[in-house]
Amino acid sequence: MVTFEPEQVAAAGFDWTAVVDYSKRTALAPPLTQYELPGITLEDHQGVPVAVVPLWHALVTATFEFPAEDRTALATAQQRITRALSEIEQVYPLEPGGIFIQVAYGLGYFRDRLPEALTDEYMPRSTLAGTEGAWAVIDSIRYPMDPPELILESNEICFHFKSDYRQHIEDAIHALFEPEEQSLNGIPAVNAYIGDQVQVTSIRRGFAGRNMPKLMGERLGIAGAERIPAGSMLFLGFTSSHLHGLAAGNLPSFETLPGYTDQRPGSYFAGGTAMHLSHIALDLERWYQFGRKERLDRMFHPRRTDADEVLSVDQSPGSTTFREQRDADAATYKLVGHNEQMQYLSRVGADTTTAYGEQVEKGTVFFLRQDFDTIENPFGLWTDGEVSSEPRAAVHFVGMGPSAQHYEKMRLEMDSQDLSRRHGLAEDAVGFTKILHTTHRQNFLLPPRAHRSCPLAELL
Repeated sequence: MVTFEPEQVAAAGFDWTAVVDYSKRTALAPPLTQYELPGITLEDHQGVPVAVVPLWHALVTATFEFPAEDRTALATAQQRITRALSEIEQVYPLEPGGIFIQVAYGLGYFRDRLPEALTDEYMPRSTLAGTEGAWAVIDSIRYPMDPPELILESNEICFHFKSDYRQHIEDAIHALFEPEEQSLNGIPAVNAYIGDQVQVTSIRRGFAGRNMPKLMGERLGIAGAERIPAGSMLFLGFTSSHLHGLAAGNLPSFETLPGYTDQRPGSYFAGGTAMHLSHIALDLERWYQFGRKERLDRMFHPRRTDADEVLSVDQSPGSTTFREQRDADAATYKLVGHNEQMQYLSRVGADTTTAYGEQVEKGTVFFLRQDFDTIENPFGLWTDGEVSSEPRAAVHFVGMGPSAQHYEKMRLEMDSQDLSRRHGLAEDAVGFTKILHTTHRQNFLLPPRAHRSCPLAELL
């Protein structure tokens, strides 16, 4: 029997429209950040803790429909997006079985729609050597191994939906962007439509986990998919959501770790982060030409000795490869693994105290990935180009860290041009970069949850 203490609430202050609310059945307080996901559970993979992330994902990119100088329309858009997201979250709980919605903004939003005086005062700024004073979110560059046809995108807004249930995501997308009458879990949607405020430029769907890469790859006849190990979370065969391979708490935020930006707890964008989005096609045939040990070496580092059947390898702080060991591996083995290429940049190099007084152990990761696989080619919907009906193995990379300058340094290390020259590394001995074909890139600012609807617009 459930017991409760009755609340003394004046009749006029009681919201009868919110009673018998199943969406609040599980009490999970919304985090200050957008990227933390309440309710994520853990599995034990032979002693390795792994986060059970939402199965289904979708990204919707868009531009705003109204002129950049129309500040009244921007204020209206802020109110409309706030109401829309609130309505969806009143139907679907903020948990994996409900829905998570993250809203990020491209640089065009801040440059074109907000006065310079406002962005000068509030935008996070880098404190990394050589980039001091620049915004902590900058335009993405083309990286050395990127193909010539790579598209550097300029979307103003990006919605990232996650749920264990695909229909929850589809219902939310329909309600937000399609003008016809829509419903959310069978409940008529009233305030969710914002399709008159934004012009959708792409819809990108995918999945992570549940053996989906192998199941979908084989069903659709994608070359190389038959060699994906059963149970693989992603197309390349290894688990991606190791607890110790994903930044915990608010570590990816602008302000949390010292030395990256000028943000502090209490800053407008505290709890926000620099987000990178890219679409990367995968050459599964080339990847699975390597034997299991060769793939293990290229994914992690050549010193690993994990058994062939292990998909989830130890990623704890003590397993971190720092720069000196990485360089030694390149010299000794003439090979460098993907993880070790960047770990000295994605993990703290010494025991550290955060801006919130928390102690972080040396080797703890502070870069967060929320990437997921796809078979779309390249997207389900793309207004600026053609989509193909021929399925293709790919990944939507979504990564978050304290600044875009920090991500740029990491991504340059992934191509390892200097390391390759110094040690004479063959192209296929540099992580797995050679099997990647990146088609799209863009950097975004992911604001804290309190400012996810048109940040700074309320200050105009």
